[in-house]
Amino acid sequence: MSKQDFISLYEKFLSGQCTEEEKKLLESHYSEIKLMDNEWDNTLGDEEAVKAKIIAKIHAEVDFQDLTDPPRRTSYTWMKYAASIVFLLTAGLFSWHFWWQKPGNAQSANNIFPGKNQAYLTLANGQSIILHNAKNGQIGANSGIIINKINDSILTYSKNNNINNKPGSSSAPDSNLLTVPRGGIFQTVLSDGTKVWLNSASSIKYPVAFAGSERRVVLSGEAYFEVAKNKKMPFRVAVNGMDVQVLGTHFNVMGYPEDKLVQTTLLEGSVKLHSSTGTTRLVPGQQGVFNNAHFTVEPVNTDDVVAWKDGFFVFDNESVESIMQKIGRWYDIEVVFQNKKSLPGQHSFGGTISRHKNIDIVLKALEATGSVHFKLTGRRVIVMD
Repeated sequence: MSKQDFISLYEKFLSGQCTEEEKKLLESHYSEIKLMDNEWDNTLGDEEAVKAKIIAKIHAEVDFQDLTDPPRRTSYTWMKYAASIVFLLTAGLFSWHFWWQKPGNAQSANNIFPGKNQAYLTLANGQSIILHNAKNGQIGANSGIIINKINDSILTYSKNNNINNKPGSSSAPDSNLLTVPRGGIFQTVLSDGTKVWLNSASSIKYPVAFAGSERRVVLSGEAYFEVAKNKKMPFRVAVNGMDVQVLGTHFNVMGYPEDKLVQTTLLEGSVKLHSSTGTTRLVPGQQGVFNNAHFTVEPVNTDDVVAWKDGFFVFDNESVESIMQKIGRWYDIEVVFQNKKSLPGQHSFGGTISRHKNIDIVLKALEATGSVHFKLTGRRVIVMD
């Protein structure tokens, strides 16, 4: 079992969705997983003690579980995502040990559940398909491409081998629009094999079948790309007045219209960022920010940037305003600042927490720092001094 498979199964357990067989599988493979990339991080505490507590949680499913107390947040590898949470204030150190709720406990009347796999597909003819209501299997065919929905979470485009497409057609291929609403997440595999993960409140427009000298898609919001290599047909992502140009690589792009900037983070390969005012190149481990028609480049922790697609919020020296934007999109809530002039810029927070938790747990984690408080009314969260 790979680390990613282990994390996925562990998160399923935490959300109360594991079968008895899956719980046994989780426990049996735990001892086989080499933690922290084969080197235990002593800041997490005693390795055997941490392992024993997680296994005890699997057996007992107790209401509260205190796992680790790292003195400061460093880099969040897969084990830290699975077993710890720490919130830090720039003005000083405050830690709150994250606890998991036992499935089936009574929920708050105002509780809001996390996002889920949901999306809408708009075909070239204008027809709209609600993907989260559609059955798994073939949902359409166009331009010699079969469109399938699999695992309730992935939309795939693959060549129809029963059709002989003649090359050199002058007509432009039809385009589809995949839209993920607030409170949603979805994946797609484009016809060239490129994999795309779409975050909440995001959309991507793309040809059903790529043709011509380039593969061009248009993004709004946030997406993680694993681009299939094709030197003869470069891949381009257009987002908010900027282009990301690649041949084959792994990168994350965040360009929500309301943010008025585009952040491109490179994990693997090489990309060139282009706008009407200039260009810049990134190497793995760098993030390029396009803001006010200018580029800035700085090193980042790439694991933190793409943690959203693996089911985690990771905040690194972020303002309350930035954090609440992300929480608002994922839980599909309205966020109101009681005193927006004074609060958002006063404190910066860092930490990690599962996106599979209900919103009351996430807000309690932030409140535990003592620097921010919330009032939840219906689907509105009021941020108070």
